[in-house]
Amino acid sequence: MADFDPAQQRRASGTAQLFEQLARRVLERRNGDDLHASQWSALRYFSRAGRHAATVIGLSRYLGNTSGSTSRTAKSLVERGLLSVQPAAHDGRAVTFSLTEEGNRRLEEDPLHDLSGVLTHLDETEIAEFSRILDKINSQLRHLREE
Repeated sequence: MADFDPAQQRRASGTAQLFEQLARRVLERRNGDDLHASQWSALRYFSRAGRHAATVIGLSRYLGNTSGSTSRTAKSLVERGLLSVQPAAHDGRAVTFSLTEEGNRRLEEDPLHDLSGVLTHLDETEIAEFSRILDKINSQLRHLREE
């Protein structure tokens, strides 16, 4: 951040703190036994992933996590009865995951539904700009972690 003036650094810091508050507000509905953020992300991923992508490797790429960490996340969801495991048709050594009936039911309680509902009040231009900015931030953070 050395390239920015002090006022720009304060604005950036304030914006980062606002973003943190937003993230906490989205997840604050969690119950004591509820899913962690990475588990919610995994459920969302497996609800959309095709047969070949519904693997630990696919989820790992999506989350930007190590395969070990991602494997533990998937295992915890299987143990909770939210995911089922099948041998992968395309690779006899791999397995694929799919949501169980309970997993689909839990997705109906997804904390992101509140945020999605609020975003529907933005016009198309605002949503497109917000998405573009979030994508840029996500890409830059991913790049920082890869260095």
